[in-house]
Amino acid sequence: MAGWRIGFAAGNADMIEAINLIQDHLFVSVFPAIQDAAVAALNSDQSSVKSLVALYQRRRDQFYAAARKIGWEPYPSGGSFYAWMPVPAGYTAESFADLLLDKAAVVVAPGTGFGAAGEGTSAWGC
Repeated sequence: MAGWRIGFAAGNADMIEAINLIQDHLFVSVFPAIQDAAVAALNSDQSSVKSLVALYQRRRDQFYAAARKIGWEPYPSGGSFYAWMPVPAGYTAESFADLLLDKAAVVVAPGTGFGAAGEGTSAWGC
């Protein structure tokens, strides 16, 4: 279900009600079929999750190895399938992403899309 956004909250009833109020006013409800798929996924055998995590890990490790061969050192992440890479001097995260798209047909996410601290990085999906 990579790319699908679904979650739940548990806790103080007043806080949950506040979350519900914000959710109702800011977002459209999650399509029921996706909610049903999430329930099925969470209640089923998790072995497919482990194999998908292993696949993402292999892809990321291969990308890291290739980047290191050309002297491009990644910022290792233990919590995502993105390869966080430094942006070369003279570029912003956004201008480097634009360059990669325009000149190499490679799509990356500028690190600034993940917050101000992301400037100087790009996220490469593995």
